[in-house]
Amino acid sequence: MCISTSEAAFSGTIVYCGRQHHPEHGLIHVLGYQNTAANLADGPNAMLLHLPTRQLTPRHFLSAGRTAAVLHRMVAAVESAAAAADGIAWMGGEPQPVQVFDHDVYTVVLATDPTAVPGALLNLNA
Repeated sequence: MCISTSEAAFSGTIVYCGRQHHPEHGLIHVLGYQNTAANLADGPNAMLLHLPTRQLTPRHFLSAGRTAAVLHRMVAAVESAAAAADGIAWMGGEPQPVQVFDHDVYTVVLATDPTAVPGALLNLNA
């Protein structure tokens, strides 16, 4: 589940966990997450969704659009991404210690060590 850095209200949370057979990597696990967030703080806020992984990279984030059927569209996005991989080593390579990137309306921070997140956020505002 997600948490926020300041007061917020989350509703309508839907979590999808599934398995998909990837033609190159075999069994892979898929996570879909959807909710409605309302910022109740006086200023900026952030939603944190903590996922324990060392191999997650920006290319693993797939856009599923903005409709009520987002989880159904997510499955379609994963199927088409797997079909379009065309030799890309999706699960290979060494992860970077901290990665900051925009995905849809979110700024995402991926860190192999959670203690590196504050420094990445300071550098983001510099």
